[in-house]
Amino acid sequence: MTVLTMIPARSAAIAAPILDLTQQPAPPQALSLITAVMEAMMGRRPLHQLRPHLGLDAFTRLAGYVDGGRFRRMRLGRVRAQMPTGRAVEASVRLACASRWVSCVIRLDAGQRAWKCTELFVLEPGR
Repeated sequence: MTVLTMIPARSAAIAAPILDLTQQPAPPQALSLITAVMEAMMGRRPLHQLRPHLGLDAFTRLAGYVDGGRFRRMRLGRVRAQMPTGRAVEASVRLACASRWVSCVIRLDAGQRAWKCTELFVLEPGR
């Protein structure tokens, strides 16, 4: 026999979610750069167009993904982006590759004139 115990409801003040006002949505320019990086990864945009907007490590990693050709037939899923500070955007992108989903994480930092992709990783199971 199962006995259920009634637990009193918490007060509304405790149950209400706490909003973090420091988290801002990413600006359109940053989202456009994220889209351009994904297009380059799929082979739909030349790498030289993005070179000025990527740090050395991110560009090297992106070039490796393009040369490997694994992401040519991928589909983009949901993009989630946030600003942990006023000068940084962190995003995750779901990618449908063949029959499985993988995630790509991207960090953009604000430069003097434009956003720059400083980190780029594709997280795959078993790698």
